[in-house]
Amino acid sequence: MTLNSYLPQDRQRALACGEILPDRALGSALFADISGFTPLTEALRETLGARRGVEELSKHLGSVYNALIAQIEKFGGSVIGFAGDAITCWFDDTHGPAAPRAMGSGIALQAAMFSFTAITLPNGSTTALTLKVTIASGPARRFVVGDPTINYLDTLAGATVARLAMAEHLAKPGEIIIDQETMSILQLPASESRSAETGECFFVIDPAAVPIEQYSIQGDPAAGRLPVQLDANLLKQWILPTVVERESTGHALFLTELRPTTALFVRFMGIDYDNDVEAREKLDRLISQTQRVLERHGGILLELTIGDKGSYFYGSFGASHVHEDDARRAVRASLELRQFFEDFAFLDSIQFGLSSGTMRVGAYGGKTRQSFGALGDDVNLAARLMTIAAQGEILISGRVRKTVAEEFMVEARPPWQ
Repeated sequence: MTLNSYLPQDRQRALACGEILPDRALGSALFADISGFTPLTEALRETLGARRGVEELSKHLGSVYNALIAQIEKFGGSVIGFAGDAITCWFDDTHGPAAPRAMGSGIALQAAMFSFTAITLPNGSTTALTLKVTIASGPARRFVVGDPTINYLDTLAGATVARLAMAEHLAKPGEIIIDQETMSILQLPASESRSAETGECFFVIDPAAVPIEQYSIQGDPAAGRLPVQLDANLLKQWILPTVVERESTGHALFLTELRPTTALFVRFMGIDYDNDVEAREKLDRLISQTQRVLERHGGILLELTIGDKGSYFYGSFGASHVHEDDARRAVRASLELRQFFEDFAFLDSIQFGLSSGTMRVGAYGGKTRQSFGALGDDVNLAARLMTIAAQGEILISGRVRKTVAEEFMVEARPPWQ
């Protein structure tokens, strides 16, 4: 593994050549979400114990992501970002039609998952991992935002990405779902159609009914190209300081640790990514300031995701450095962020969710593309709390409440109100 692998491959090539990727592009976005890691984690913990269980889980994670990312890059795509157990990918139209390559990759992804439908556990039983794939085509915004003294973030935004997220809500394990634009390009046989709440129509494609041989990657000189080696000082602007520090001191990031952390999720709405000429600048100001606030309180920003129901980011307290008062730090940071966001007149809504627990902390992904994160049930709980919080509200879990109640005024609220 190298520090290069923390960047999308097209971004690596652009930096190596001194090029600037356009912030507006035509292509296809692909979202691949893995299901089944939670029961696998529990089964390994029960049979092997917490420490050995997480080590064995790391091996499975590496095998799965290597298999999937290889199929993304084989068809000329780049993994832009990780969110939990999912990856968001981009296939650019610059070197030829992207939709056929995205579809070919989607079929190959589902085929690759066959190897993980019966994972044998130490006790002799088996468990399965499954995958759902969604594809949307059209124009997208490619933003680079963040404080370069901390790290840049590479993200996709716009209506095409919003449709991708809509399709994800409709997809089931083992399926490939595409939007109307992709269907118009490919003219594939669909087993059924499904509609989102907005009325957008999507189509279910049976991977077995579409021969992968009809998709070619010819004409895309980026496909299959080996990653380049970038200057370390340049890479530092794109990678979390804790990752650079660990890599430079020889710590094995892929040896996942079990660590107590507090997850902070914040959803914000109000930026028109397609039509506002200041969209990137607004997002950059918001994310840069967020990074600085989290850093002051001992946290880090791990993920930025833009979808159909607003944008959100995931910050962690404890993933980089553990403090005895990480939950309090997270609440203080949330209060500061809420006050800070009041100065942004363009924001329509802001919601917060926090939860504490033991997380799997470390690097995960494949040999050519990886990320650093903190994953676990309490991450999902924090995200859920964020979605049900009222405008301007900070919702915290019971565990966080027990930790911070003496310092902060906390009001009880019925679950999932």
